[in-house]
Amino acid sequence: MKKFLVVATAMVAGLAVGIAQAEDEKGKGKGKGKGGDPAKRAEMMIKKLDTDGNGTISKEEFAAGPMAKKAKESGKEGMVDKAFAARDKNSDGQLDKAELSAPRPGGKGKGKPGGKGKGKGDKKKKAE
Repeated sequence: MKKFLVVATAMVAGLAVGIAQAEDEKGKGKGKGKGGDPAKRAEMMIKKLDTDGNGTISKEEFAAGPMAKKAKESGKEGMVDKAFAARDKNSDGQLDKAELSAPRPGGKGKGKPGGKGKGKGDKKKKAE
């Protein structure tokens, strides 16, 4: 009986530790930039790409980043310039925290509110 209580107590303690760790990890992303606080993502991007330490990302620093490398590897080199220009709202040649925090122009899956899509929709709803 004592063995059973010791084993059961150890199992409950282990489960409690596992749940606590899972809660701690819950808010952490996988580094794909999806979801989360845009300001924090902008700070992390500046921290990662700002090689001269001036607090902004130049076109050259942007072009040396992982997103630009992927675009170049897939033959979409022009996309790097377009992406930089779309973000650089004040056209100063630098991306600051505000520009990086702003919603992406033409972001994936973002439609105009109340806009008419090109899909066929649900045929059952049309019949009603």
